[in-house]
Amino acid sequence: MSRIAAVLICVLSLLFTAQVSADAVVHVKVRSADNKPVDGRVELSGPGGTFTCTTSQGGCTMRSVPGGRYLAVFKPASGSATAPKKVMIPPDGKADLHIAAK
Repeated sequence: MSRIAAVLICVLSLLFTAQVSADAVVHVKVRSADNKPVDGRVELSGPGGTFTCTTSQGGCTMRSVPGGRYLAVFKPASGSATAPKKVMIPPDGKADLHIAAK
């Protein structure tokens, strides 16, 4: 009986691990026209949901983003938001998102 329970726990942990690794980690960098970091809020909106992060020294990270097409918008701490940018996030792994601030 304990052997069956151990096997069941192993199978369930493998299924959970496969589920967790199915989404991407998105690293965001926001720079001004003169290549200086800009802080504000980045929002990804798409079929996988809406994901946000707030930049610090021009960078932030979004975790567990399902793959697909998204619209990325940067809203600086002061000033107007950028025009939406179409981006493609891979189904897993890492993605770098570079945004040019106004």
